[in-house]
Amino acid sequence: MVKKIFRTLFILFIFSILNAESSVDYKPKTNFAKDCNKERKQYSVKAVFDGDTILIVGDKKDTKIRLLGIDAFEHEQIPYGPKAKDFLAMLVLNKNVCVETDVQENDIYGRTLGYVFVNSVNIEQDVIVGSKETLHATSPQQSRSNLRKSSGIATPHSVRLAMTFINEELVKNGFAILYDFPPNIKYLLRLKKAQVFARQNMLGVWEKHDYIIETPAQWRHEHPFKKNSKKKKLQRL
Repeated sequence: MVKKIFRTLFILFIFSILNAESSVDYKPKTNFAKDCNKERKQYSVKAVFDGDTILIVGDKKDTKIRLLGIDAFEHEQIPYGPKAKDFLAMLVLNKNVCVETDVQENDIYGRTLGYVFVNSVNIEQDVIVGSKETLHATSPQQSRSNLRKSSGIATPHSVRLAMTFINEELVKNGFAILYDFPPNIKYLLRLKKAQVFARQNMLGVWEKHDYIIETPAQWRHEHPFKKNSKKKKLQRL
């Protein structure tokens, strides 16, 4: 009898864990802007290379930042490659950001690996959409309204002004996918939840399928030379 009760409780425990992972009540924290203002140095974003790489103005030289924990679609992966780049530019280009590193500060290409944060007030400024049109938003409500009306990349979840964790924003809106890169796992759980949110709400790459037809890593493996055959165009204002 005792064994039967124990077995039943164990099954209920496992079921509760699985149910928690399959359904995410997404309530992101909003304390990053405060940390960014008071505790971290800010850098101006000079250029956006693609959906997960930016160039910041450093103290002595410009520094290339590879957003950590995510993998955005390559530019040739239409339409989500260009959309990922435009979405990232909308959030950070010509804005001040904070960069937080993890266990490993650089990758094999010499890029700084980092989590990027932006003060929410910066997102209320001019934004760039897929049509390359500059929209002047005087309020958070107008910003969201303009994005929905544009012919670019916006979805109802595209801009949440309280959300300042850029890596998470890209995953949450379906313009990048989770990229597990141990031992750099500081925000792994948050990014996992962001991806579950994007899939459940059918955002970005998840809008038609609950799976990825071709991941960025798969595309790079199949096109080892094409990716570097020509210089990527920088997106600037």
